[in-house]
Amino acid sequence: MLNFSFAFLATIIHIAGAYFRYLPFAEAIDHKGTVKLWRALLLWSIPGLLINFLVVHTLEINMATLKLSFFFSWLPYSLITILNIPNRLPQHVFVFGIQALFAFMLHALSGVILTLLYQTVTPHLLPLHLTLWIILFLLIFPWSKQFFSGLLPNEQFITDTKYSWYIAVLPVLFYLGTIIPITNVTFLPDITDRLARLSIPLFFFLIYSLVKYSSHEEEHHHRLQMLNKHFRRQLDTLKEQTKLMQENEKAMSVLRHDLRHSYRLIYALLEKEDYESLQAHIDGQKKKLEQQ
Repeated sequence: MLNFSFAFLATIIHIAGAYFRYLPFAEAIDHKGTVKLWRALLLWSIPGLLINFLVVHTLEINMATLKLSFFFSWLPYSLITILNIPNRLPQHVFVFGIQALFAFMLHALSGVILTLLYQTVTPHLLPLHLTLWIILFLLIFPWSKQFFSGLLPNEQFITDTKYSWYIAVLPVLFYLGTIIPITNVTFLPDITDRLARLSIPLFFFLIYSLVKYSSHEEEHHHRLQMLNKHFRRQLDTLKEQTKLMQENEKAMSVLRHDLRHSYRLIYALLEKEDYESLQAHIDGQKKKLEQQ
């Protein structure tokens, strides 16, 4: 029963990782694509659970079992996501690196808590270690969901292939640099060593958050500049339209003045019955209109 619980908890953690790797692309796929993706992920979790159980049943619960459950078992879940959200390989690599560091951080924090409670971490505490991982995951879920939903950098990361690969491999290299030195390590009894492991992903997330915040502020500033230029163009257009309206108003004022003068003259000539002068005046006004 303990072996199955360990395998089940490991599978739950893999599904949680798959969920966070899905979040950055959630808006890029429609409802049908999302259903198809999660159907494939959950279907794979059944043989994935059996594989984890067989590994634990064969090797028993120890640190080697824990590493086998997490060093390679994530691969099918990631491949399913990549196949269902195609043409975004640099983004998938980048998201995987971030999610791997995030999972490592929770493992390190779980190890710190167990060390504080039990002074050391032994094999029989590993199921509790996974349980603590899930509890920590749920506790910070609102923040982490928001973080992963807006994880991807700006649009250049998608359009510029060369630039995108430089960014994509950075968190993966950071993760490998963190995980390789401890591949042969069984347990870290010293709390300072565990805190050192925890500090590495924390440092990365802090730096990335600062860089992303700076990038967001720069984009916001650029957007404000573009809006400012747009409004300035609109203001210049309004000024030109106002100027034209004022000129038209002046022309209309002159025209009204001329019309009033013309009407007075016509009335005066009608009263005098001077039809020749009236006809000459009308002909003159017609010539003026034709010349305009």
